[in-house]
Amino acid sequence: MKFKEAIGKILLSIPIIRGKQFVYELLGVHAVDNCSFFMGYPTVIGDYHNLYMHENSRINRCCLILARTKIEIGDNSGLAYGVTVLTGADPRNALNKLYKPKNAPVIIGKNCWIGANSTILPGVTIGDYCIVAAGSVVTKDVPSGVLVAGNPAVVKKKLDIDSMLEFNH
Repeated sequence: MKFKEAIGKILLSIPIIRGKQFVYELLGVHAVDNCSFFMGYPTVIGDYHNLYMHENSRINRCCLILARTKIEIGDNSGLAYGVTVLTGADPRNALNKLYKPKNAPVIIGKNCWIGANSTILPGVTIGDYCIVAAGSVVTKDVPSGVLVAGNPAVVKKKLDIDSMLEFNH
């Protein structure tokens, strides 16, 4: 472990410092301005260098981030409380004959909201302007401009992106 990463992990153990962007940058997260990690920091397993956060992106409390490969969170996108993002799955024993180990990136587009306690599985890409309803399990790619829900998550509604764009201007 590099010295900066060791210092970052020590700083995360101090309650007043948890969630501060500079700590995550010390750990190697690729974060641009106005990213936020909330108090009750997310648990990151794997390599912090695999986490890419774009402008105004947010990770809320109690999230679990398995960063074996790249995780990208687009501009103005956020993870609600308790979201799990997995880039790896590694079945053990006889199960790995049926279900092969998988490591694949997760990409979350711009202007997305991932609802509380949702899970995003390895290899999933979520398009721009999407909502993942709370408690959903996203097992495959999500096209832009939709709301998905369920286990497994399916498209429930097409969103009116034009009206969202007007609201932002």
